[in-house]
Amino acid sequence: MTMVIDCVAIGEELMKEIVKETETLKTKGITPGIATLLVGDDFGARMYRGQVEKFCEEAGFNYINENPSADVSEEEVIKIVKKLNADPAVSGILPLRPFPGQISDSAVINSIDVNKDIDCFQPFNMGKLALGEATFPPATPAAVIEILERYAREVDKVDPKDFFEGAEIVVVGHSNSVGKPVAYLALNRNATVSVTHVFTSMKGNLAKHTKGADILIVAAGKADLIGPDLVKEGAIVIDVGINRVKELDEKGEPILNDKGKPKTKTVGDVSFDAVKDKTRAITKVPGGVGSVTNRMLLKNALKACKIAHGLL
Repeated sequence: MTMVIDCVAIGEELMKEIVKETETLKTKGITPGIATLLVGDDFGARMYRGQVEKFCEEAGFNYINENPSADVSEEEVIKIVKKLNADPAVSGILPLRPFPGQISDSAVINSIDVNKDIDCFQPFNMGKLALGEATFPPATPAAVIEILERYAREVDKVDPKDFFEGAEIVVVGHSNSVGKPVAYLALNRNATVSVTHVFTSMKGNLAKHTKGADILIVAAGKADLIGPDLVKEGAIVIDVGINRVKELDEKGEPILNDKGKPKTKTVGDVSFDAVKDKTRAITKVPGGVGSVTNRMLLKNALKACKIAHGLL
C-alpha cells in the first residue's frame, strides 16, 4: 500500500530538535542568528524572507533583515555583506535572489564568509560537497536526504547507510540549486546515481532511466512531467517541484475567481494522483519537501554558530 510521506510532521519534529539545541546554546550565552539580504522588493524573495523570519522566531534565533533599495550599487551591497561577516550575532547569511541587473550574483556570493554560507552558494562550499566533505549542504537537497533517511529508519526499519548503499537513484533535473547537489549527497552515501534533464527527454531517453529507479527525485520545475508511465512499480518518489498552474473544470476550461481571473493552484512535477498508487512511498506538493527545507537551513545556521564558537 502506498505511503504518502508526512513531510509536515518531519518538519515539526526537526523544529523541536532545533529548539532544544538552541536552548542548550543559550545556556552558554550563545544565540544563533540568520541575516537575509534582499535587494529591492521582489515578490517571491520577499515571501521567502518572511518565512525565514517566522522560522527564526519559532526557533529562538536572532534575525537580521538587510533590505537596501533596488537602485543600490554593487559596492554598497558588498559592504553590507562584509558588515554581516563581521557581526558575531549573525551565524549565517542568506542572499535572496534575484538581484537587480546592476548587481552580480557571483560578486555578492563570493563576498560571503564561507563559514556563514548556510545554503551552500559559495563555490568553496559546493566543492566540499562534491568531495563528500560538505559543511553546509544546500537546504532543499538536504531536506530530500533527511526525508529519505527518516523514512529508512522509521518505516523500513533499516540503517540509512544500508538504505542508500547501491540503491538506484535517478534525479530528474540538473540545476545547481537542487539537481546537482542532491545527486552529490546521494552519491556520497554510495547510491548508484543517474542525473537526467531536459536534454535526456529531448533524446527520448527519460523513461529508460526513471523506470529503473528505486528512488526517483524530481526537481525539473515542470508541472505533471512525471506520469505513471515513467515510474517503476514500488519506487519511492520525492517531488521537489513547485509550479503554479490554472485550475481547470471537467471540460478542461479555466475556473474563474470572483474577479473573473483564472484560479491557480500549486502542484509539483509529478502527477500525484496518477502516480501515487504505483509507488511504495511518495511526497506531495504542497506539504512536501518544502516543509522540511527551511528547517534544514536552521540546522546549517546552528552548525555555523557552533563552528564560530569553537564547539565543533
